[in-house]
Amino acid sequence: MHFLNPQALWLLAVLPPLGALAVWFAYKRKDQFIKDFGEARLVNRNSRHLEASRYLLKGISVLIAAIALIVAVARPAFEKGYTEIPVGTVDVIAIVDVSRSMAVQDYKGPLAGQTGYTGGTRLDMARYLILNDVVPALKYNRLGVVSYAGESNPQAFLSDDLPALKWVLKRALTIASAPGEGSELGKAFNLAFELFDLDSDNNHRKVIVLFSDGGNDAGLEALNDIVKQLRERNIELVIAGLGKTTPAAIPVSQLPEQDRWQFRDQEWYQVDGEVAMSALEENTLLWLKNATGGRYVRVVNPSDFHIGNLLGRIEVKRKKGEQEVFFYPLLVSVLFFGIAVFAPRERKEKTEPDDNHGDGSLLGLNRRKR
Repeated sequence: MHFLNPQALWLLAVLPPLGALAVWFAYKRKDQFIKDFGEARLVNRNSRHLEASRYLLKGISVLIAAIALIVAVARPAFEKGYTEIPVGTVDVIAIVDVSRSMAVQDYKGPLAGQTGYTGGTRLDMARYLILNDVVPALKYNRLGVVSYAGESNPQAFLSDDLPALKWVLKRALTIASAPGEGSELGKAFNLAFELFDLDSDNNHRKVIVLFSDGGNDAGLEALNDIVKQLRERNIELVIAGLGKTTPAAIPVSQLPEQDRWQFRDQEWYQVDGEVAMSALEENTLLWLKNATGGRYVRVVNPSDFHIGNLLGRIEVKRKKGEQEVFFYPLLVSVLFFGIAVFAPRERKEKTEPDDNHGDGSLLGLNRRKR
């Protein structure tokens, strides 16, 4: 047996002087009470004092109760078996394109029901994959989210608080949740690198998962810098290409409120008076995949994307389990405190049976006359 809070046992050294002080205080209080009540000699002669055995019983009971309470506070425990502590060693940042082109409803129809959102947009699919594939695969690892359009936005810092991350993904990750026009891929990756520098341990495995339809306004120099940074930082890259390769119009109904108001009389989003068309552009995504040795998946169905195998390695530590037994000394403490408080002050004397029944009946009187 060992104690999880052994410092509390030092209180045992304080018990003897405290007990002596308590006895002295009780004696002085009793002596003062007798003096206030009357003449000590007469009071002592006509008073029934606590028997020595009863006094000793109460004192010992209080002492045992105090010792048991201190032992309970020290938290006695026994080693029992082993317990496993899973420790996450993978940090993942999801980079999500939230530009207007991600509002194209390439997954409308039967797939919309699978994504859980009636819009069936490319962003809906990205959100669905993060919630239903990436998050469950993380387990005890951490996830961060960066959204980007013309600028990048730290949607969520690295965290293992998955319920909070789910709330952010469902409610805050929307079209235009990052400011600016276009798709600045370089700025998104630079922000992801900053989040790794801020929160990720050096010995953790680092992964970036890019959800994009291929739109990119960053130049070749910015792309080369991305590849260089990924190599130097030993960061793995997984790319999910979203959308169809055939161009489609962007519905105004799926855009943020400001755009819906601006184009309220139009069904499709327009640029310079012409309907804007968008398709999955794989050239940039495949170039990044080849330059970094990463993985690329074109998402036609939700089942096309699986990241679980990549994040399957989780370190598990084993240590001795603890079984606390503090409640036993606590129960002993309560029991002996009860004895000290409720134990009778004196023995009950047995009364002799009265032959005449003590009722003054005629039967009793006749017996006395006889």
